[in-house]
Amino acid sequence: MYKFIILTIISLLFIGCSKTIRKEQKSSLTENILKEIVMKAINGERIYNDSLGGLIDYSLPQNSNFNAIKIERIITPVNKTFFALLIEYPNPVYNRFAVYDAALHLILMDKSLNGKIGLKTFNINNRQFIETDESFLSKDILGISRVSFYRIDSTVTLGFRAFTTFTTPENEYYQIITEISPDRIKTNLASIKRSLISDKSEIFIFDDKQKKYLSQNNTFMNFIKEQVSAFKRAAEKPEITDENSVLQSVGITKEADTIKTASNKISKSGYYLTIDERWKEIRDIGLYGFANKLRGDKYYNPIMGANIFIAQIPGKDSAEVFVKNRLLNVTQGKYRVRFTNKIEQRKFYVQYFEFSCGEKKYLMIFEASKYTYEKYKTTYQDIINSFVMEC
Repeated sequence: MYKFIILTIISLLFIGCSKTIRKEQKSSLTENILKEIVMKAINGERIYNDSLGGLIDYSLPQNSNFNAIKIERIITPVNKTFFALLIEYPNPVYNRFAVYDAALHLILMDKSLNGKIGLKTFNINNRQFIETDESFLSKDILGISRVSFYRIDSTVTLGFRAFTTFTTPENEYYQIITEISPDRIKTNLASIKRSLISDKSEIFIFDDKQKKYLSQNNTFMNFIKEQVSAFKRAAEKPEITDENSVLQSVGITKEADTIKTASNKISKSGYYLTIDERWKEIRDIGLYGFANKLRGDKYYNPIMGANIFIAQIPGKDSAEVFVKNRLLNVTQGKYRVRFTNKIEQRKFYVQYFEFSCGEKKYLMIFEASKYTYEKYKTTYQDIINSFVMEC
């Protein structure tokens, strides 16, 4: 059995285990090893699923009847390694696209892909991308294709997503990508028979703040939405209109939306954290009440009643210089991680983590309401395990 020393060991200690984890020999992550871990997670072995950042949704009926598992290994110009993972199922509620780094930290997860899905990588002007291509039906006979480009730099983000093909019984419509550059993507619109979109073009400009290519018009997307809405045919097969309609196909009603792309909150200090849009952030604030003479970033979720503080500390100092509690637990993987057990402080649980790699060192302070902790414990573990720092 392969043994991995990865940050997700913290998940075994998060509930307050007082033992110190001994250091073990590290193993290099490969495509075959990643696939083996994924297979174990699919087959219900929770410890492997935890190491994958909760890739498989165990609230759904267990399903090992997938169409394909595809993995692409990417090595960046600065010698950083990522693994793009795609699992395609007959029922799209189980589909998963995820990106991991070489230490098996989850960088991005996308649960929104549909139909037959392709996976590949490409390079434009020394900028690397991961591409997924989807082909699926709407109202049984309307064919739709969609492309997604995920930009790779120090992390991975969804940079571009657009429909590329729309087929009806009367006509075929295309959005053809003719130019890709770091600044823009240009497309031409066409159809077999002349139509409203014939000979039009579209330009998507890269927005550095949102890290996405955006169009002011979204001509082809709006055209498809109008055509599908106006098409008068009752679907005989179950229609995928939202997550609830998909979940009905496995006999489940679910309140929370789980078809979301992971959001990587990137700090100027050289780390990133994978959280969703329910979390708010405040940059460069004083960590009063927890740490002395320290400024950092705060992430808070008012629904969960949870806060996460992260600050870079001098490499020569330890966390104990800034906090009163001693970090007695230690684990060693790509980073050296020191941390406390879960500490009860009035209406909250608090836990302290120190991450160090080379000359860089970060202090993380996690705080959660005692009354909601058990409900969201797995989510908290996934967020802490997603912490990645640039060494």
